[in-house]
Amino acid sequence: MPDLPPHTDLEDELRRVLARTDPVPPGLVEAGIGAFAWRTIDADLAELVFDSLTDQDEAALVRGGQQGRLLSFRAGTLTIEVEVTGTGPSRRLMGQLMPPQRGGVDVRHGDSTTTVEADELGRFSAGPLPAGPVSLRCRPGSAPGQPAIVTEWVSI
Repeated sequence: MPDLPPHTDLEDELRRVLARTDPVPPGLVEAGIGAFAWRTIDADLAELVFDSLTDQDEAALVRGGQQGRLLSFRAGTLTIEVEVTGTGPSRRLMGQLMPPQRGGVDVRHGDSTTTVEADELGRFSAGPLPAGPVSLRCRPGSAPGQPAIVTEWVSI
């Protein structure tokens, strides 16, 4: 393995020694994977299903420039629509929970969280927020005991 850096050989040797002298107990890796899956047991993950930066079709490009970035997340029957506006160091989010319902929305950005309320039509807004990665944690109010919905992190 001449193409590998010298420390890689040392790492491989240390792995072999540890595997012989102090092996990982059977089932520990599977238990670790299972424990990691429980980290969001109190929330469902909302998948990004549309991003206007990457999902534009040619017809949209013909109609002209767009005013903001549109994002759509989905988890089960809940859809979270978000419009991102602003340039430079700050952004503003305007969103809606679908189907429309009241609820709390935590906008997680950097080391901070901005909490806003969605009205009876599911509408919410937050900002100004710093440009960078954000994730939303929505607590729909229509069904007591319903788990929170957490979106993927996306850079705005």
